[in-house]
Amino acid sequence: MKQVSSFTPSADKPAITIIGAGVIGVVTARTLQQQGYSVTLIDKDDPAEACSSGNAGILAAYGVVPLSLPGILKKAPGMLLNPSGPLSIRRQYLLRIMPWLWQFWRASQPERVEHIASALSPLLRHTVRDYQQLTRDTSAQPLIVSSPVLCAYKDEAAYLNDKMVWDLRAKHGVTWHTLSGSAVQEMEPALTKDCQFAAVFENCGYTLNPKRLVKSLFEDFMHEGGSFIRSAVQHIRPVNASEIRLQLANNESYKASRLIVACGAWSGQFTKALGEPVPLEQERGYHLTLSNFDGTAPRYPIMSPSHKVIATPMETGLRIAGMVEFGGFLPPDPSRATALHQHLRSLFPHISAGTPSSWMGHRPSLPDSLPVIGASKKHASVFYAFGHQHVGLSSAPMTARVMSELIANQPTSIDITPFRVDRF
Repeated sequence: MKQVSSFTPSADKPAITIIGAGVIGVVTARTLQQQGYSVTLIDKDDPAEACSSGNAGILAAYGVVPLSLPGILKKAPGMLLNPSGPLSIRRQYLLRIMPWLWQFWRASQPERVEHIASALSPLLRHTVRDYQQLTRDTSAQPLIVSSPVLCAYKDEAAYLNDKMVWDLRAKHGVTWHTLSGSAVQEMEPALTKDCQFAAVFENCGYTLNPKRLVKSLFEDFMHEGGSFIRSAVQHIRPVNASEIRLQLANNESYKASRLIVACGAWSGQFTKALGEPVPLEQERGYHLTLSNFDGTAPRYPIMSPSHKVIATPMETGLRIAGMVEFGGFLPPDPSRATALHQHLRSLFPHISAGTPSSWMGHRPSLPDSLPVIGASKKHASVFYAFGHQHVGLSSAPMTARVMSELIANQPTSIDITPFRVDRF
């Protein structure tokens, strides 16, 4: 017997089409569906096959600090010369990325950094609460863990050396407490004793499996009457204020009433075709997951500012993620995975053996560390939700809420002016 959806589409609401079945697209689809919209997702791959599966899984209420900070120009050469360092630009890609790097440097000016943090704070502040509400009484509920996140340092002096970053977090509502000496290992016995100081973020959490989380939400969406088309979108052509024509990979024409572009690193090709180009880069992110190892995994997620990585205990093993590399769609660099493995061994010396698996994906990155969230300035039926860089998982619920408010022509819960598509 066919099950009747508890979210019956309303006849007086427009049908919504979303390009992109990652965490932003799926959470947005589920949110709109719960509000009575008929929603179709379109993606060239299965749901959660890109960065939505490969991230560190952190619900980072603390993630208000942009990548580009004052002094970045002085630090970049040293980082680039370190083969296992956190920042890398593939030689073949350097000339192509120079205009983006110029805007990235401009975003490091103090007044810009303050502006960016102010914009990110409301986007992230309630991420754990929002996921708990989103997954309540669903199969995804056990995948959300409310948890502290430890930011581990060698000593207090190293922590104080990051004073600018911590002051920025404090100004924008991030809360934490500090531990020193033996108290660090008492809270996290798996962590190396070389870390004698830690800042413990509050109001945070993580997911036990980012990919399974998004797939579970997608399955709920489909169970309640949602639609999914697996196909690459070749072309977008707005017809009028209430119709957009999409040409799919099989030359089939698809008509949409309202369109949301939420396909991460691939979104730039569509904004350009729509006459609203943005400087979107494919920042290559790496992770390594160690399974079946000897020893005990950490109780909590561990961030290491010195290594620029974060390690998260997941149901698939211990995942360590980090490394910022710019190289477009060139093949992965295997030395990045090797470096991550070394960092994992350094942080957790009691862990040995195990089976490592590595991953590389393309984070959608704009030079000011802010996503594009809002309505098209040129096409009344087009909306954008992409470019979330390192905070896509954390910001998905608020992004989805804003999308639903825009489509309903309601005031938005947060100020989205900083995320406008024409800001560059």
